[in-house]
Amino acid sequence: MLPEKCAYCGDMVDIPFECNYCKDPFCAEHRLPEDHRCVKLTQIRAKKFGQRGVIRDGGPNDSGLKKFFRKFKT
Repeated sequence: MLPEKCAYCGDMVDIPFECNYCKDPFCAEHRLPEDHRCVKLTQIRAKKFGQRGVIRDGGPNDSGLKKFFRKFKT
């Protein structure tokens, strides 16, 4: 097998990993779709979950959480 360049960082890799979604070669550090920002993975998730993405209630600045954690302050 010939060495190939990682499609994300450009490092030469003796044994490249092939992404199951985009089929590009990657080094061990960027082998997972999340690690190389796989475009195909984003497209698949958009089709499966819709364009809305993940909707979260509040967040770290949500006043409900602040009230909850105030109970634990000493």
